[in-house]
Amino acid sequence: MDELNKRVLSVMEAKNLSRTAFASLLEISLPVLTHIGSGRNKPGLELIQKILTHFPDIDPDWLLLGLKTMFREKAEKPDISSELNNLNNLNVKLDQISANSRQVIDYNAILLKEINYLQELNQYMVDNEKRVLEYKRELEAIHSGLLSKLKD
Repeated sequence: MDELNKRVLSVMEAKNLSRTAFASLLEISLPVLTHIGSGRNKPGLELIQKILTHFPDIDPDWLLLGLKTMFREKAEKPDISSELNNLNNLNVKLDQISANSRQVIDYNAILLKEINYLQELNQYMVDNEKRVLEYKRELEAIHSGLLSKLKD
């Protein structure tokens, strides 16, 4: 029996399928599979494609050429834990900056209210100072008037 035929049957065995179940799954007749198993026929391209489609974990190099191993090597996932850690650290820093900014904005709002209050208070004091000066002039006028009446 040809090596390719053996590899096709090895897939069936590795997947724990009976000949009937394997043929049904691949949509081929049982006699076709029997002829492949006996070495009378070789598997065609269509059958190889069906095997690779139904069993994506089978390595095509192994099935077609007998190279490598039956199952595809699982690609190692890159270690991105460092990058994820950096992202988490940046998120924490951004949250801290955001919280600090919020505090500054809130404090700034309080200071602006105080500045407005101080401006109003300043205007009140300026107005009071003007009234005080007016009253002093009135007092001086009254005082001068009294002094002149006393002299007369």
